[in-house]
Amino acid sequence: MKTQNFQVAPQGAGAQAGARQQNPAARGRIVFLNALPLNALPRVRMELDVLPVGSIHELAQWVQRRLQEGFQLIHYIRHVATIAALRAIGIPLPEQPNAGLYQYDAGDIIVVVTLKTPQRGQEIQQVSPSDLEAWIVAVL
Repeated sequence: MKTQNFQVAPQGAGAQAGARQQNPAARGRIVFLNALPLNALPRVRMELDVLPVGSIHELAQWVQRRLQEGFQLIHYIRHVATIAALRAIGIPLPEQPNAGLYQYDAGDIIVVVTLKTPQRGQEIQQVSPSDLEAWIVAVL
């Protein structure tokens, strides 16, 4: 079921995407994570705008538009099969995941990608795009 069309960026940090398009020097980051670690966010009261993505293919189109606007793409996903599935639909994740722990930077748009049905205690070797679901998260 398609939850919402996200042709525009989410509110909050993501809402600034249009403004960045007019000012190429002010780029943001699209950060791919496999979970949202709350300790990566500033330890202050904040609100999150969480937008479920209707389909993983829509996510690929959304990412391509943000890249054309000058956003930088980084990821912290270490699961090789998930990386391969995301690349297969046109999301150009860098070859290696970022080596550090994710720390929020003002303006980051976070994309959380998980398996639709997680398998506890098993390492999944094959993942197709249809096995994935995603959320776009912006800090307000």
